[in-house]
Amino acid sequence: MSAPPPSPRSPASPGGSQRWDYLDQMRAILMLVGIPYHVGLIYAYHATWIIESPDKSMPLTWFLQYSHTFRMPVFFLLAGFFGMLMIRRSDAATWLKGRVWRLGLPLVTALVLVSPPIVMASAVANGGWGHAIPGLLAALRSPDANWTVHLWFLIYLLGYCVLLAAAWGLRGPLRLERGLQAFQDRVERHPATGWLALLGTGLVCVGSAVLAALAGASYLLGEILIPAMFVGHGLVFLAGALLAVRLSWLEAFTRPRWGIWGLAIVSAGIMAVFQPEDDNLSRLITYFLWPIVGILFAHLLLSAARQWLDHSTALSRAMVDGAMTMYLVHVVFACWLAVGFLFVDWPAWAEFGIITVAAFLLSWGSHLLVRRSPLLMLLFNGRGSAPAGRIRLSTVTS
Repeated sequence: MSAPPPSPRSPASPGGSQRWDYLDQMRAILMLVGIPYHVGLIYAYHATWIIESPDKSMPLTWFLQYSHTFRMPVFFLLAGFFGMLMIRRSDAATWLKGRVWRLGLPLVTALVLVSPPIVMASAVANGGWGHAIPGLLAALRSPDANWTVHLWFLIYLLGYCVLLAAAWGLRGPLRLERGLQAFQDRVERHPATGWLALLGTGLVCVGSAVLAALAGASYLLGEILIPAMFVGHGLVFLAGALLAVRLSWLEAFTRPRWGIWGLAIVSAGIMAVFQPEDDNLSRLITYFLWPIVGILFAHLLLSAARQWLDHSTALSRAMVDGAMTMYLVHVVFACWLAVGFLFVDWPAWAEFGIITVAAFLLSWGSHLLVRRSPLLMLLFNGRGSAPAGRIRLSTVTS
């Protein structure tokens, strides 16, 4: 389908001053949905998380399986969009330095301040109160995925930023940009090319999973880095970058198309069915659908958000302002609350609801404390102070 010309709301160049409130809000929503997602893992049948309750819930399990198919891919598409938008306004080295600061500093802060109490909660849940310190010491000697349980996205995003900066600086930025524009020109002349490229992302993801398995490298760095997942999310990141190269594509991509909404819902359902399984066919289907579902669901969520969230309110500004801090700290509260609920026999849905609300409120309270200190804002958000008034465009790129 041919992309329309830019609307009056889209800047003609990357230096324009256009704001997209619905993109700000969607990024924050995707991060904050991580709170009920991680709490739900405590009660899920399909996953063994760092805290596992004996009380399980099938509705929660299905919610987790379904939302897991698209939540983070859509986040990475937004990151790719804003990453490309911002790197076009700067040189690669300056942009990358800013990204390392904005992403790397909160990552280090969370690893030092947030991960230890999470690891201790896991040790207590699995071995009793006497295992808190020994469990922490063991994790320090041999870090694994529990150490970066919710921080992995920062590691992946830093990797994509390095790759984008390297590609941007390779023989000059215009070489990459012209290549992407040549692809866009072909899609606009032959719309079927876009659908073939979408299917191609799935094949590339499958190919990367097969190659990683043959090389014995399906899981690296204590399962912190999964090469096939890195490739799958990276392809969605690239799709977001394409939207920034030609902003008329963003206009077209965020215009609701009900057939694509249906395709997104169905394909995510298929992926949710096969993703928890451990056989080769299920893994093949999962990796094939990974970037495809991400891109299709990004259309669904962003086109819906453009219709209903494209305005700034006090609530939306607070949500965008606090999302990063709340995401970084919420797992601490969820884990220790879950440890407490191991000693009571309440229904899973009741415990889930109480922990979710409490973790949300405690995380928001943490943000209110953090935003009072420029130093804490720097450590947890990579910026020295809370923004006054409207959130600047650059705040949604991490």
